[in-house]
Amino acid sequence: VKMNPFSLMTCIITILLFLVCYLVCVAEQSELICSHQPIVALAGDDVILPCYLDPPISASSETVVWTRPRLDPKYIHVHQDGRLMFETQNPSYYLRTRLFVDELQNGNVSMKIFRVKISDAGKYFCTLRSMQKKASIQLTVGKSDFLKMMNYTFLLDLLYLKSVLR
Repeated sequence: VKMNPFSLMTCIITILLFLVCYLVCVAEQSELICSHQPIVALAGDDVILPCYLDPPISASSETVVWTRPRLDPKYIHVHQDGRLMFETQNPSYYLRTRLFVDELQNGNVSMKIFRVKISDAGKYFCTLRSMQKKASIQLTVGKSDFLKMMNYTFLLDLLYLKSVLR
């Protein structure tokens, strides 16, 4: 059976159009979700700001942009064409952020911040430009002195209990 090249091309174009329409529909139905609860960390800790597409679709080819509105420049992390765009990044976050690049294909656009500072506290926005998706998350950063004080108090209590029990 010989097939007409024109009808074969028509069939291929129809299938491709169907796939494009399907992918667009799935992308429109997918929501960008960040944690609704504030993320709490202590100064000096590493922290993950969780954010993902639900239902999960690949964000590998997306430009993923993390920003903080009251900073200049506001860009915390811009992942485009498979790499971090250092040129636009706020200098205070230089070498302190990363995405989980292997997880982008699963819709995970979470950002990790290394060595969190008190000044990192605030509202962060994650944006997927071509999908026109945006979500926000709050980061709260506490001083580690409080934890040290709590540990010190706990240690004193233990020593007291130990002396009482003897």
